[in-house]
Parts: sequence; structure tokens; C-alpha cells
Amino acid sequence: MQRPYRLSCHCGDIAVEVDQELGGLVDCNCSTCRRSGFLHWKVDAAKVKLLTEKRRLSSYIWRGVNEGHHFCPTCSTPIMRSGYPDNKISINARCIEGLMSSRWKSSAMTGATTCSPGHCPELFTIV
Repeated sequence: MQRPYRLSCHCGDIAVEVDQELGGLVDCNCSTCRRSGFLHWKVDAAKVKLLTEKRRLSSYIWRGVNEGHHFCPTCSTPIMRSGYPDNKISINARCIEGLMSSRWKSSAMTGATTCSPGHCPELFTIV
């Protein structure tokens, strides 16, 4: 599959395009990632294009006002997370259309023991 990658939620109400090479995937076991099945793909925010209306995207803010978990309000599929330094966001690679995630290599992140209830800056230093 070639760039740009198209990602969507389960029901199709949210669609995103990412024009960056796929790599550096991180599978975190923190309370939110474990429950949602989020597979982190850190990308430059400028490489991400929201193809659907912004108002269709819901957010769960739990640590700080500038960061959060963004998901489809209809099917609740997690699409992306914001609030990382250097204008990066994390895309849920499991939402890439047409790719089987079982074939990808990812590193593990023990967020369950390394992330405090506050900010978790070490999440993407593992790649």
C-alpha cells in the first residue's frame, strides 16, 4: 500500500489521510490504550488531513487541556491522540484501511507502570 494512507473509524463517519511512511509503531499497555486497542503511530501534524467534518470528531481530555484522545462519537473507534511535543500527534495505525496489523512490527510500551496520572512524555522516546 502506498502513501498517503487512508484511515477510518468502524462506521466510516471519520476519515483521515496520513502522508508519512509507516513505522515506529508503539503498542502501549496503559489503561486507555489497552482498553481501546490503540496502536501508536507518531506523525507530524502537518502530514495529517481530516477528510470528514471536524465537528464529527469527539474528544476525551484527561491529562491537560492541550492533549486528548479523539474518537468517533458514533462507533467510538479511537482515531488519534494529541498533546505531544514538536507538533506531533499519534494516529491509531489499526485504523489504516486495507492493512492487516498482525503483520506489523511494533515495540512495547509499559505505560501501565511508567505513565503517571499526569503527563507522559516518555511515550514516544522508545521508537
